[in-house]
Amino acid sequence: MSHVETFFGKVIQSIPVLATKIGTVLLFIFTLGLLAGYYISASGISPALFLIPIAAMLVMWYKLDEGVFVLVLLTILVLFFPELIDGFISALL
Repeated sequence: MSHVETFFGKVIQSIPVLATKIGTVLLFIFTLGLLAGYYISASGISPALFLIPIAAMLVMWYKLDEGVFVLVLLTILVLFFPELIDGFISALL
């Protein structure tokens, strides 16, 4: 029984360390997102680029392979043909 107590005691002691590691990774991801948003805004790239991960996540929810395909395809479309995407979005609105 003392082995179980020792195990859970060490797990409880390691929770703050794990929380700081997870928080650091999340902060890094959010910082990358902030920098990417600033770069897209400053360089004049179509803001439709922000919709790509959302569309890919919706597809990935059901099928992972097709979601990755949608991510790559939409990224290519927005980066190489931004006028086409802007025209499509303006037609929808």
